[in-house]
Amino acid sequence: MNASEMVAATKGFLIDLDGTLYVGVELIPGASNFVHRLRERDLPHAFVTNITSRPRSEVLARIRQKGLEIDPDHVLTAPLATKGYLDRRSIGQCFFLTRPQLIEDFAGHPQSEDHAEAVVVGDMGNLITFQHLNTAFRLLLSGAHFVTMSRSRYFREPDGMSLDAGSFVQMLEYATGREAVTTGKPSGEFFQSALELIGLRADEVAMIGDDLESDVGGAQRVGLRGLLVLSGKTTEAPPTDADFRPDAVLGSVADLLTML
Repeated sequence: MNASEMVAATKGFLIDLDGTLYVGVELIPGASNFVHRLRERDLPHAFVTNITSRPRSEVLARIRQKGLEIDPDHVLTAPLATKGYLDRRSIGQCFFLTRPQLIEDFAGHPQSEDHAEAVVVGDMGNLITFQHLNTAFRLLLSGAHFVTMSRSRYFREPDGMSLDAGSFVQMLEYATGREAVTTGKPSGEFFQSALELIGLRADEVAMIGDDLESDVGGAQRVGLRGLLVLSGKTTEAPPTDADFRPDAVLGSVADLLTML
C-alpha cells in the first residue's frame, strides 16, 4: 500500500505539533492548509504533543497566534496525561523537575522537596541545576514514584538541537537503578487517551510526527500507522535497519494535502 492509498484508508489522525506543524514561532509551509483541510473534510483528529516546557493554556495561546484553528478540547499534552496518571494513583505532593509555569497543569499536586510522593520530570531548559537533580536522586532513593512526561533525548529549536527531558531521566535511572514510568509519548497509555478523544480504534488512525521513536514507534506499538515527516527533529529518511520503520515518509504535512 502506497502513501496515498494508506491515507485514503485512514479514518482519523493524531498530529504532533512542534516539528510537524511549526518549528519555533514559524509555521511549516502548508500546515495551516492541512489543518483547514482536516476540518473541511470533517476528519476526526487530535493534536498530541510532548511539549513539557509550557502549560496547556500557553500551548493553545501560541497555536492561536500562529493562525491555526484548533479545537482546544482536542489537544492532549504530556502534562495533562501525567496529571491523569497521578490522579488515578492518588499521588499527592510531587517534586517537579519542570519550569515553574507548568505547575498550573497539576492542580491538586503541590510542589514539595521534603515529602514528595513522586518525582515528575519535564523540560526545565537552562533552569536545571545539580541541586535539582540531586534532590530528585535522593527522593527516588527514598521510594518516591519516578514519572517522566517524555523520553525524548533532544528536540529541534530554531537555532539547532537541544537536550530534552529524556537525557536527564536516563541519568537518574542510571544513578538510582530504577526505571521511570513514561506518561507522554511513546507510552501506550498516552496514545489510548488520544484515541478516546477522537472515538476511533487504533487500526483506523494514523499518527503524524517528526520523531521516529516517540511518534512513529510509539504509535505503531499500539496498532496505529506511523507517518514520519522530515520537517522537524528528523530531516532524513531513516535507514532500512532503523529500529522503527514508518508506514510512510513525507517531506511535511503539505504532502498530505493532495491525498486528503
